[in-house]
Amino acid sequence: MKIPYNNIILTLALIVLITSLYALSETPPTDPGKTETLAPPTENTLPESKVITLSPTERIFYKNGKVDKMEIDGILSNPTMPLEFIACADGGKDYESLVILKCMPWNLHLALILAGLKEGKGPQFFGDPAVPTGDLVLVYVSWEKDNKPVTYRIEELISNGQTQKSLDLVGWSFSGSQFTDDIDYDTGKPSGRKIYMANVYKNIIATWHDPNAILNIPTQGGLFVPNKEILPAQGTKIIMTIRPPDAKETEQLKKANADYNKRIKEEELKKKTIPPEENETPKDTNQK
Repeated sequence: MKIPYNNIILTLALIVLITSLYALSETPPTDPGKTETLAPPTENTLPESKVITLSPTERIFYKNGKVDKMEIDGILSNPTMPLEFIACADGGKDYESLVILKCMPWNLHLALILAGLKEGKGPQFFGDPAVPTGDLVLVYVSWEKDNKPVTYRIEELISNGQTQKSLDLVGWSFSGSQFTDDIDYDTGKPSGRKIYMANVYKNIIATWHDPNAILNIPTQGGLFVPNKEILPAQGTKIIMTIRPPDAKETEQLKKANADYNKRIKEEELKKKTIPPEENETPKDTNQK
């Protein structure tokens, strides 16, 4: 759902912009006691980019006057159920999410807007079969293995529970979380304020279409399982990198989505088409 640009939201966006401009004009001091974080994906390394630290675990990278990517620290979860989410914030549904991110969901939403991405139409309800729309983004997850950073597209880290195949590299739709009216406790009537639902439910990236998540799978929603052949142990520190695709990557994502949807339709059609002989009652060869 598109953000209603009320006074509160405009104020928040203005604060971010002012902070961004200030950060771009200043060179942050070196902290000798600060622990270095993992390097972002090699293909996404940005020379001469500026970094704005929203919090110790949230970093926005600026280049050519706009947001180029965002990095968020987190840990690998230990889901006990099939995955409905790729990522949730602290306090979210970690039992059905692949990673837990240490962030305020609204900060990611703002970063995507400042990157020039357009929100689409999100699901109307949880599990809505309608495909969400919105500009596509790329999502990576990095962690350390043998003292070296390794990076994967997030689609590679989940697989279909039946086929055991990784999700196609379809990207993720910036469908945007929804806003609901705040209800005054005393009067039972709308207070005039809006509540940003991703901050409430902590849902960030969903594989099962969710109106409260910021990013949704751009294809048919579904339940997935962790790809344990690739993933490290529960609790491993990770960095999630979210960025807009370039023109070439956008075309690749569109093709991947088209191929995925075509394959799903063919599989569904195949299931509905039952050979006539399978419907016939077997003849009793002993019957006279």
